[in-house]
Amino acid sequence: MNNASFLKVNGNIIDDIIDLTVEESQKHLIASNAEWLAQASFNDSSISYAIYLDQKPAGLISLIDPRLLDKFDDHFQKEHLYVWRVMIDHRFQGKGLGNQAINFSKRYASMIGLQGVSLTTMDKEEGNALSVYQKLGFTPTGRRLDDEIELIFSFNN
Repeated sequence: MNNASFLKVNGNIIDDIIDLTVEESQKHLIASNAEWLAQASFNDSSISYAIYLDQKPAGLISLIDPRLLDKFDDHFQKEHLYVWRVMIDHRFQGKGLGNQAINFSKRYASMIGLQGVSLTTMDKEEGNALSVYQKLGFTPTGRRLDDEIELIFSFNN
């Protein structure tokens, strides 16, 4: 498996990632990259990274540090980096890039002094990623947010 590289999204690379898309059967699970990046541009607490494999654009991940929010929102775990969105282009799925993206978020959280990573995912829809996250060490918190299950990974467990 080749290692992915992660580049902070900026005007120089936005054209590389704007048209990436998931499989047709997954489109109901995630917003388009154009919509996603438009929303991220208005969210000062988020940071987005393009995912490259062999210098080819392959995906996108957006993260939120809850400490940067103007006021705390109980949608987030206070000491855990939030994976806002992650997508792997349909041509690159099945190559371990989703795992690498989540592991990138874990390293990022550790580097900035957080206690772990949290995320939400659809668990009732066909094609959901719940089992993938559980294999990566995430466990359900028991909360549902926006009709999605919340999962958490803590470094001290």
